Amino acid sequence: MAEDSEDAKKIEIESPNHFVSSSILLFLDNLVVSVSGWVYWLVISKLALASEIGAAVTLYSIVILVTTLTQLGFEYPLLKKSNIRGSRILGTSFLIELILTLASIPFVLILINIGYSESVKQFTWISIPLLILFSLEFIIRFALYGISKVRTVLIIDIIGLAIKLPTGFLLVGMSFGSLGILLAYLFEVLFVFFALLYSIKNSTNFRLGSTEYFKETIKDALINTPAKWSKVIIVSLTVVLLAPMNVDSSDIGIFYVALMITIVVASFATSMAYMVIPSSSSLKTDLSSSSLRISLSVTAPIVVVLLLVPESVLSLIGAEYVSAGQVLLVLAMSIIPSAITINSISMLNNLGRSKMLIMTGIVQIATFLTCFFIFVPLYGILGAAISILIAYLSSSLLFLALMDRRSHKYIASACISVLGGFIMGHVAGLVTSYEYQLIVIAPSIIISLAIIFLSKNMTIKETKFLLKTVIKRR
Repeated sequence: MAEDSEDAKKIEIESPNHFVSSSILLFLDNLVVSVSGWVYWLVISKLALASEIGAAVTLYSIVILVTTLTQLGFEYPLLKKSNIRGSRILGTSFLIELILTLASIPFVLILINIGYSESVKQFTWISIPLLILFSLEFIIRFALYGISKVRTVLIIDIIGLAIKLPTGFLLVGMSFGSLGILLAYLFEVLFVFFALLYSIKNSTNFRLGSTEYFKETIKDALINTPAKWSKVIIVSLTVVLLAPMNVDSSDIGIFYVALMITIVVASFATSMAYMVIPSSSSLKTDLSSSSLRISLSVTAPIVVVLLLVPESVLSLIGAEYVSAGQVLLVLAMSIIPSAITINSISMLNNLGRSKMLIMTGIVQIATFLTCFFIFVPLYGILGAAISILIAYLSSSLLFLALMDRRSHKYIASACISVLGGFIMGHVAGLVTSYEYQLIVIAPSIIISLAIIFLSKNMTIKETKFLLKTVIKRR
């Protein structure tokens, strides 16, 4: 109890830039980007031919995949060191990323021109500026996160979306097809890159570090690469790998929608895990247990809803997605383990446990790929969901051995909260024959929150304080 009250005191003592309010702003940013992405493709699908969308998506996916690979794990050294006075992490990381990106260009050109049809090849030229801008924008973005300027990034992203959406709709409506779709992305990232660059130029510097500093930065990024790539494999390559496994394209689309729902829910924990690093660096103490506690407490009631009425959640997107109810159910079970994993990665970064970072990333990748090639042939997209669940369970169980008793208590309380809410909702569902969704959901959320508050994972006073902080920030 005393340790819990200490955590609450830390939140109250911390400056307005505390990681909680910054995390919520980052979550809102991710949410806005995700929702606008859905809107963009929904409208584009009505204006463009399927072949035009396919060509644009293929090229865009190649660019995103390559940029993600060249980014290594630079977000973590940027988050840790950007707020240090006189830090040279931005200039150093920027130059390294530029070199990596330029080196990747020949491979991208070869890949597109050898492996794809003319419908994709004709837009090879636009892949180069997209590749460079996405990579360098990533570096500046995380440097701004490191100095807690999340609100600035949110505003810039919203303006960027206000550029992309109408531009894309206009160009595609004027029969520019694939080119119009890709140009909209190019105009957006051009604005975002230069706006972020302008925002950070007065806050930090682009000076380069010494040779030793370069080596240290590259080492730090490489240490975090396996964990970063494991996420890429689970989120991105899962969808790509389903087609060669003879999974029907409609099932792949349904799986993708279910996966995106869980990613959005889990992104709150991801935001917390990212933003706790700058605060831990400033205070010279590991606050990741606080991040774990708050993110699990907020996420648990949402997980309960996904577990109880997955079909109803999917029906909000479209009736054709309801068939993925079991898939969403399994993926929802992976949210808590994924939250534990991402917060534990932050903990290991704060504590400098490099060997464990590398090992857990490798374990997660190996576990996922092994399960994927076993379960997908047997169960299709449900097998893919099971593979994701097992991968996150394996990494979270590995991290449990490293955590203190306080963190174990937070995790146990969150799990009991989910279980209690699920049982309550299931009982309510049996009584009402699941005819009234609100009667099923409402008591389950109340029980889940009650367990969170009774277990002191979060107090009502602390919740009010956090809400007040967010309102003030706005």
